[in-house]
Amino acid sequence: MEDVVVAPPPEHDGSSPLKEWRLKLQAGTLTRSDFIDYFKKESPKYFEFQTEMETDAPYTPTLKCMFKESLAKEEIIDVMVEFMLGDNPKTALEKLQLEGNTATVCGKVFKNGEPTYSCRECGVDPTCVLCVNCFKRSAHRFHKYKMSSSGGGGCCDCGDDEAWKRDQYCELHLANRKNPLESKIITDAVLERAEICFSAVLAFCVNYLEIEPNASLQCLDGEVDGANFCTVLYNDESHTFDQVIQTLTKIAKCRHKDAMEIVAAIDREGRAVVKCDTFKECNDLKTAIENQMIPPSGLLTNARHSQSLRTSVLNINSVACQQFALQLLSWFQEFLVRHYLFRKIFATLVQQKNESFCIRLILEYDVKLWKTARTCWHRLLISGMLMEYENKMVLAQEFSRRYATIVEDFISDDHDHSFSIVSLSVQLFTVPSIAHHLIAQEGILDKLLHTFYHVAIEKFIHNRRLHFSKNIASMAFFKRANYILYDLRYLLSLKPEVLSNELRSGFLEGCKALMRVLNVMQGMESITRQMGQHMDYEPEWECAFNLHIKLASTISQVIEWAASDFKLLKKLYKMTVRSLVTNNFIVGSEKVEPKNVAGHVANCLIYDVSLRPVSIHLPLSRFYAGIYLHLGAHDMTYDSLQAETEALNIKLTPREIIEPVLCTQAMIAQVAAGMWRRNGYSLLHQLYFYRNVRCRVEMLDRDIVCLQIGASLMESNEFLIHMLNKFNMIAWAQPTYEMDLAQSPLDDEFMRQLSMTDEFLELLIVIIGERWMPGVSLVSEEDRLRKEIIQLLCTKSHSHSELSRALPDGNGGSNDSIIEDVINTVAVFKKPIGAESKGVYELKEHLYEEFNVYFYHYTKEDKSKAEELQRERRKAKKQLVCCPPPMLPQLTPAFKSMANILQCNVFLSITTMVMDRALDPRSRSFTESHLQKVLHLLGFAIQEELSEHYPFLSFYERSQKFGILDKLEELARCSRLEAHRDFVLWTIKRYKDLQAKQAPNVGSTSTGASTSSGIQQSQQCEDLPLTSEQQARLDKEARSRLAAERRAKIMAQMQNAQKSFMKSNAEMFASTSTSNDEAAASSVQKPGDSLMDWEDIKDPREEELGATALPLSEVVSCLGQRRSAFEAGDNSFKCILCFEDCSVSSHGPPLVSSAFLQTSRVISFKSSVAGLKAALHVSCCGHVMHYNCWKEYYSSEESKELRRPQRNRVSLTQAQNVEFHCPYCRTLSNTVLPVSEALAKFSPPTSTTTSTLTSASMASTSTGAGGGSADSVLPLDCFVEIMRTLATELKTFQTVSDKDQPLIHKYPSCIAIIRKSNIIGDVAQLERSAQIIEKPAMNQNWTEVMDSFHKAMRNAMQSQLQGTLSKDAPNGADIELDTVSLLWDTCSYTLQALETYLYAIQKPLKAELPMRHQSCASNFVRACALYSSDLKPTQIRGQSEQAAKLLDTIFNQKGPCVLEWDCFHMLVQLNFMGPNLLVAADAKKAIIPSGSMFDFYILQTCFLANLTKAVIYFDYDKEVERRKASHGDGDGVGVGDGCDDVVDEDSEDRMQQSTSMSMSMSVPSGSEMGRTKRPLEQLSKYQQAMSMFYLEHNLAARVRYFELHGRQREDYEEMAMRAALEDCTPEHLALLLDYVEQEMKPFLRCACLFYRCMTDVDFPSTFPTDKPDRFDLMCQYLGLEPQLGVYFDMESVYATMMQSFASHTYIRTDLFERAVSKPTPTPSPPPSSVMASSSTSTTESAEESSRTLVPCQRPLPHLVTLYEDYSDLINSVSDIFCPNNEREEMKTPTMCLICGTILCGHSYCCQPELGKMNVGACTHHAHDCGAEVGIFLRIRDCQVVYLGRGKGCFVQPPYLDEYGETDQGLRRGNPLRLCKAAYDRIFLQWLGHNLHEEIARLNENANVAVTQWHHM
Repeated sequence: MEDVVVAPPPEHDGSSPLKEWRLKLQAGTLTRSDFIDYFKKESPKYFEFQTEMETDAPYTPTLKCMFKESLAKEEIIDVMVEFMLGDNPKTALEKLQLEGNTATVCGKVFKNGEPTYSCRECGVDPTCVLCVNCFKRSAHRFHKYKMSSSGGGGCCDCGDDEAWKRDQYCELHLANRKNPLESKIITDAVLERAEICFSAVLAFCVNYLEIEPNASLQCLDGEVDGANFCTVLYNDESHTFDQVIQTLTKIAKCRHKDAMEIVAAIDREGRAVVKCDTFKECNDLKTAIENQMIPPSGLLTNARHSQSLRTSVLNINSVACQQFALQLLSWFQEFLVRHYLFRKIFATLVQQKNESFCIRLILEYDVKLWKTARTCWHRLLISGMLMEYENKMVLAQEFSRRYATIVEDFISDDHDHSFSIVSLSVQLFTVPSIAHHLIAQEGILDKLLHTFYHVAIEKFIHNRRLHFSKNIASMAFFKRANYILYDLRYLLSLKPEVLSNELRSGFLEGCKALMRVLNVMQGMESITRQMGQHMDYEPEWECAFNLHIKLASTISQVIEWAASDFKLLKKLYKMTVRSLVTNNFIVGSEKVEPKNVAGHVANCLIYDVSLRPVSIHLPLSRFYAGIYLHLGAHDMTYDSLQAETEALNIKLTPREIIEPVLCTQAMIAQVAAGMWRRNGYSLLHQLYFYRNVRCRVEMLDRDIVCLQIGASLMESNEFLIHMLNKFNMIAWAQPTYEMDLAQSPLDDEFMRQLSMTDEFLELLIVIIGERWMPGVSLVSEEDRLRKEIIQLLCTKSHSHSELSRALPDGNGGSNDSIIEDVINTVAVFKKPIGAESKGVYELKEHLYEEFNVYFYHYTKEDKSKAEELQRERRKAKKQLVCCPPPMLPQLTPAFKSMANILQCNVFLSITTMVMDRALDPRSRSFTESHLQKVLHLLGFAIQEELSEHYPFLSFYERSQKFGILDKLEELARCSRLEAHRDFVLWTIKRYKDLQAKQAPNVGSTSTGASTSSGIQQSQQCEDLPLTSEQQARLDKEARSRLAAERRAKIMAQMQNAQKSFMKSNAEMFASTSTSNDEAAASSVQKPGDSLMDWEDIKDPREEELGATALPLSEVVSCLGQRRSAFEAGDNSFKCILCFEDCSVSSHGPPLVSSAFLQTSRVISFKSSVAGLKAALHVSCCGHVMHYNCWKEYYSSEESKELRRPQRNRVSLTQAQNVEFHCPYCRTLSNTVLPVSEALAKFSPPTSTTTSTLTSASMASTSTGAGGGSADSVLPLDCFVEIMRTLATELKTFQTVSDKDQPLIHKYPSCIAIIRKSNIIGDVAQLERSAQIIEKPAMNQNWTEVMDSFHKAMRNAMQSQLQGTLSKDAPNGADIELDTVSLLWDTCSYTLQALETYLYAIQKPLKAELPMRHQSCASNFVRACALYSSDLKPTQIRGQSEQAAKLLDTIFNQKGPCVLEWDCFHMLVQLNFMGPNLLVAADAKKAIIPSGSMFDFYILQTCFLANLTKAVIYFDYDKEVERRKASHGDGDGVGVGDGCDDVVDEDSEDRMQQSTSMSMSMSVPSGSEMGRTKRPLEQLSKYQQAMSMFYLEHNLAARVRYFELHGRQREDYEEMAMRAALEDCTPEHLALLLDYVEQEMKPFLRCACLFYRCMTDVDFPSTFPTDKPDRFDLMCQYLGLEPQLGVYFDMESVYATMMQSFASHTYIRTDLFERAVSKPTPTPSPPPSSVMASSSTSTTESAEESSRTLVPCQRPLPHLVTLYEDYSDLINSVSDIFCPNNEREEMKTPTMCLICGTILCGHSYCCQPELGKMNVGACTHHAHDCGAEVGIFLRIRDCQVVYLGRGKGCFVQPPYLDEYGETDQGLRRGNPLRLCKAAYDRIFLQWLGHNLHEEIARLNENANVAVTQWHHM
């Protein structure tokens, strides 16, 4: 609803109600109904609606509703405040603020998506959060904090003593603690008035805010006829946006755009008015909407899907009252924050039980409200009741009493949790004292669990077990019920130090309810093995696991509470035992049967896992295990408690404790053995989660503890027999097993038995070895964590995020710091290298000894990976290559007897049996893994006895009876078991260590005996076989010895053969030896003769001077008089499609290369084609194919593209180029470029390039003197005249009528032009100068390729234009683009973009360029040059118009001045446009631009224009300041912008050198130039000319003169000029020259690239390859004079041209006047390429003010500068509102990284139109800002999005945490900082025009989620 301010209605008298209320108050008759009636009467005045009819064809009405909030506040609320506070409420409120008693608690309510901060060090639990303002002012910003985005509804905990361990207050709220509670302004009278007003507001709001019209609303209805009714549509969470839009357009007949706005309003506010009309019309619409069944979408299936949309018909007065009630609530909430006393009144009012607005009713009627109304009430309760502890307690008590009702309402409702009153629980239950009070006094724990049992699980109980139906509706309902379990977690999150009796009994009551839940969960979702056929359908299993995940932390918390209190623990233990005994899952009434192994008998329960039901869910057994672990701490034992429980007739034997768990373990083993395959995937998924980090703490870990309890309580042999029985291995454990096996066949059953044996042995290892559990061993929780981390790091190096994901969540979340400390003790952090990598933790070397290969949290992959790594590591260290078991911690007294397993008879018989079977080659029941596991168990046994923790352990003694050592030694010698030899040797070594320890006790005491045993031992050691490492070394030595012998033998044979050959050819060898001696002698005498050695070493001075010092013959130039010869490059290729060899030729089949054409605004660019905002850029990969091959490939790709489902892209335009990939390198392409021959082959350079020209003729050309016929080419001044004449001719040609003769004959001929231009020269000279040739015949297909390229350009440009066209403009297809000029523009833009990119990555021109850049530039320039000579008549006509303007601008100074030119852009246009118009009259002639003298003159012209610009722009003072600043910053002296070329170290020397060299033609030497001023005569000719030009035309100098003399300098004032010249020192000129050189570099680099492609003359070897390009070398290459002084010589044509450029009227007058009138008088070059000059005088024309000045050196494009700290960035957008709705903050604020605009991303509220389609704000912005491509940072999600044409992708953001990792979505919440390398990577992808390519590459992956990018 919009806020519109209008004048108050005249009949309304603002003072009358105030007087009335005051009089009634005095009389004592004022009641709240007076206010309510007034609100009711007044509020309809502020609600307005109007229906506008559309002017378009459908003529659909558009409804606009608004409630004038500002007026209502002014006329109702402000009057009420005045009544309460007295006549001057504003000052009263200000004084109140100065008193400062707001609150010590912040209580700011978070909006959805708002940033919140929690402190990992000080927060009591993770729900304790701070808002941005408190966080900035608190001590926590220096601690380890966590960032996240709020889901909405929570509030800031600053100032809450129970939320923080320390630093409870920020600076702001700390000050509030000192303020007094009473107030001088709020008197008793004010409080009395406030109480009446508050009660009126509450009563009014409670009465009028409801969805369904109640009695109070109906009384407002009034008359039923008349258009006084509204149909209101409400929000629900089950229908999608699209479904509601469809309903509105179809039934309510809204326009699509209006429907989208309504839907956005419904989503935001919770409701919207759809229609205002008579009751009948509104009611009909309501019925129609409700009767329309929306088909459920496949994605969201919900219980409410069968329901219709929720609507109601209300009277307009009712809607007005409701809108005003919402406004009242918002005002009330803000008002309550102002003072404690206001909140006190509010709390007193809502505690009155008989009122309609008492807390109980407010809580219960929440479900009847819509979104905004709910939010307003929640905020009111937070502000009114949560600021003070007493009020908070009252609210908590009421909340807990009504809890069941509220939750039931919430479950049947369908609004999100954050919009329900239930979400208040997090504010109440997380306060420890309140939570403990509620448990003790209100029995909240029992109430919560009781409610959960009845509303969530009771209906799913069958036969006393839970069984969830496979019904999605029940899942949705169950999900909502799970919020109760979150509340449970909050209540128990902090255990009390001491438990009072009330708290204990309240807690035990809750535990009883918990037992009831666990009882029905024991054995839930039980499964039976499928035997005959596969399961029909997958059973439902997710609900059970979701229930477990939600309950697991509560169970852990209950055990933790119980562990701290002896009485509580004892009672809870008995309670658990009672529940276990009464629960009959598996251990009900099973038969018992005796089983015998190794002479021991055990009575085993007969429960066959493969036939009977088993379950993974055994929470009762696991709860018992958790409780049992804490008995030892309170000196309780199983036996002492057993006696007490037996007295109550409750008996729980150890056998019954372990039986359910053992059955589950047997089932898991059977699944691994492949026996449950027919049970489908659901079982595998359950087993995955059973071991998964999220579930294993209360599943797998507790199961192992349960079995360890059994192992410690039962006799060891009996325990092992129970295990063997459950695994069906009693027969396997008999000695006769092998003989029985010989009779039976080797079937699947036998293979399963082998696998079961493996699983049994592994489980035994886990039971004995996995004892890093407090209560089982003498270890702490930190030791357990340490063990977990060590095992994880043994598999691979982990990044921080991988480690935290792999570790289970601790309760309370405060264990982050503990984890950090533990990680740092066991691992070393390796920092990331480069932007791509992450930092990783590596385990410290000595801790690898603690590695256990059978760690119970390993998956099979982890295990094999870790084992391989360990073996490789030990091999590298030359240790035994095996994975021995680690040392084990000491068991606690309760579990001590568990160690006895390692010496019992059954254990020893199993181990010896496996070893015997290993040694028996005929054994069938043995695999090598059995042996490895038995060796592991023996290792445990040996290490346990060596540790001496257990006096009863005598493994060594008992093992001797079984002959274990002999068997081990036999195994070591067994060749079949070589793989395990090292492990066997390790076991023998440890066994002997044990033997040595036991020897004094065993052997005799005499020394003789001991020595004999020592000898015996050493003999035994000698008998032992070698380790695998020793064996490998021996093998290697033997192999190398054999190889050496063989090599020596062959060498001897070769020597013999040589000798015999030399004997037979003795004479020849004699002669060679003498010549060799002579050569050696000569080389010693004359070392300088060897040319090859010394040729390349240059004189350092020569290198420094560069091109100027080279002899003329060595200079390489691509243009001008000394043009170098063209060298033909390699012309042969291989077609990448048909693999045939092919070469480029004009008559052969045409070749093409795939290219990508895109619109671009990366480098700021002023296009010459009017109205086009963006330019086109071409990129190309350079792979060559035949045109016909490509056509076939393209047609198949095109049809594939059309067939492909448009997975995640929407075409935003009709005419779009079909994208395809290069068949070879998969580069994204959408068109092809022709591959042409070198241009010099078509138009070879004339004979002038030979060096027969004398230096005189050379001089005459350069100075511009007219040359006679003896000279072979026309000089520069003739060229200028010809161009001027051509411009005039073309203009007159435009005006001639078209009817007389064919178009071609109307163009001026060469002869006519020469005659009219009055130059001395003939046609032959012109032909030589311009290289006019016969028009080459181009292949038909070549033209076709170019036409297709033109079409691609047109499509690309139209899609860019389409968004900017007005509705009534013609279709995009009708716009006739001048694609020929566009081609030249594209060429210049592409080359400029390439130069900018190379500059940014600091690559000089000579450096190795990637093939894609090289081939793209040369192919494109060649294609443009050839195309310019082969234009169609209509195109020539268009070109002649363009050329006339261009030539007029350059040569006649009409149109824009030189400061507005983009000189390189003009250079390209002139090259391709101008020359061919000279021969337009002759259809057979053509000029192919290939480096002719005319091309050179064009370059000179543009060079001089750029030079003029640089001189005009130069500002001496600014330049001196800039250099001082850069010296101060230590940046060196570099001219240009901050990212300049690598700065030359010797810039000072170069500055002097440039002046001395360019001026030394008249001055005897450069060194004579002192730093003092000199008389004018002493200045050289060039210096003088330069000074004159500078003083006359430089803008800063002219302005300075004007300031000194108060007038402009006239041309004839020679005295003044001479005086000024005195100031123009050599230093001044040196700085000017240096500045000009730097400014000219970009132009020269672009020109070098352009002419390199055109002439194919390669860059000379003098060009640097690793330093910045040098000005003089580039000039030399282009045939220009590197000494700039030459160009200022008054006698030359150069100076004349520069004078004409600089004398443009705009520069001389307008620009000067503007510069003078500005306060800062020195206009340096504009900061960007487009600087709109601000108009100063009113007389200036519109054209004048729209002039844009272009600097010589275009600034390097850059992305937005981002904050270093991510929290600063997220805070900067925390208060930005959605542009379409001032009330709502942006949900997804998104920053354009190109321009910095903040947009509302991915939301329906901001969807502008692009063309004829509604698109997201980012897509629309990208179209304008980045020419259809954009880079956006979604600030609250920390995600970077590349957005292309209707498609996009997410890429890594540039913000990383201290571990070098990104955090997209702020899941981990670590503080993030900007990583320059990562941001540079994004920048270079953008600058290199690679975004479309990157989007396509990332979308190639089939797993990319479907995203509607155009809505972004």
